[in-house]
Amino acid sequence: MSDPQLIDAVVEDSAEQDVPGFRKKRDLCRQLLLDDPAVYHIAHYTGGVLDFSLDLLAHDSAPAGRPDTDPTQRREAYRRVGAQLAYRAAELSRRVWHLQCGGLVRLAAQTRVDYVFCNTTVGGEHVVGFARTAPATGSVVDPAAASQIDQGAAKLATDLRGLVRQPSQNPGGWQTETYDPSSSDGDVTPYLTEVGDSEPILTRALRPAGLHYLSHHRLGEQVSAVDILVHPDLEQFFNRGATVVDRRTGYQRLSRDLSLLALQVSRDLRRAITGEVERLVLDLEIGAVYYYLLAPDEYLFGVCLDQDWVSHADEAMWKVGGQLSRARP
Repeated sequence: MSDPQLIDAVVEDSAEQDVPGFRKKRDLCRQLLLDDPAVYHIAHYTGGVLDFSLDLLAHDSAPAGRPDTDPTQRREAYRRVGAQLAYRAAELSRRVWHLQCGGLVRLAAQTRVDYVFCNTTVGGEHVVGFARTAPATGSVVDPAAASQIDQGAAKLATDLRGLVRQPSQNPGGWQTETYDPSSSDGDVTPYLTEVGDSEPILTRALRPAGLHYLSHHRLGEQVSAVDILVHPDLEQFFNRGATVVDRRTGYQRLSRDLSLLALQVSRDLRRAITGEVERLVLDLEIGAVYYYLLAPDEYLFGVCLDQDWVSHADEAMWKVGGQLSRARP
């Protein structure tokens, strides 16, 4: 049962044109807000326009805002930032369509102390949430700090889809994430697009049940790039319109663009949270794409093609990032 004081602290606001269909959606969003103490603001958008928002900005559990802003001003900032993120997600969904892995179902952004999710539900509808995580202590932000929040957000998106009898898109792969180490055993022969000093670390991280493509970037240049896209366990993810060569070309192009995208998302979020986005996940209908910032001019790019392994591959990205950081001269 939720704390009565917490229930009383929830501030709700609806768009000028409130409709009966919002009631059940609002109830589901409110439940996540009350169930997870880390989440302090949730908003629902259609076509990038606010439908309703709920927050705990006036409660002690919410992070302190700037001294020169009151909860009302902060509330408006979060709503506007959420609208921008919903617009960004819709734009990205069109942008990644050429990968032939479906549209974007989840955009996750993590800083040293904050986590923001934007999950697509149905059509042009998005739910955006803000949460505070434990401060990152290592050189690379740990996805485990936001895993509970992410699982709650995934359930919320699935429940919202369920209201209109739509099946789950399994955001984050949390519904099927049952990692068995034995499933990744066996010979894995990588394809080397670019061989640099980090190639051995990247190669060891590739698994059919996990990461399928990895590239390391420094000072705007690709240092190393490896993949196992030709592995027999992955052949069902390819067709005449999406060959192995097509995917490699698409990933190389996207890997160059993702550092700029992370900066754009950081700017989008600047009015609501502090710090730079250091982990960015584009969760698609089929698999996911990852960006991890390792240093101001260094980052790691990764791809998982199988939705079942999205969260496991995310953890693998963090481990590779840590190894590369420790190996740095």
